[in-house]
Amino acid sequence: MKIFLDTSAFMALILKDESYHQKMADQYKAYKKSRAQLITSDYILDELYTRCVYRAGSFGAKLAIDLIQDIVSHNELTVLGVDSHIFKKAQEIFLKFSDNKISFTDATSYVLYKDFALDEIFTLDSDFKKMRISTSF
Repeated sequence: MKIFLDTSAFMALILKDESYHQKMADQYKAYKKSRAQLITSDYILDELYTRCVYRAGSFGAKLAIDLIQDIVSHNELTVLGVDSHIFKKAQEIFLKFSDNKISFTDATSYVLYKDFALDEIFTLDSDFKKMRISTSF
């Protein structure tokens, strides 16, 4: 199973005061136990690091960066890059779903989800349901 991790999932996993922290931590453990392939993108990490610094200052940013570096170095997470091809397709998706007011980052995630034939997006974000994508919650 190939699972795409969205910013909201990372936030709930990293910040223990998040209301869905335990639920997301349990699901993350279940993914790891089932040996799911965990995937994210550089755009998601951009959003994650920015949100962490705004939410928890330099401590939060360092915590997020250290966590991501650790799980990537242990081959538990693959980080996909948004190249010019993905970017161009994301522009089309962004316009297609513009009435739903999705973010451009979500549009890039949609393209990666489709292009890499992923099974699910691990997220708390309801925008993916607007785009008819299978989510964890």
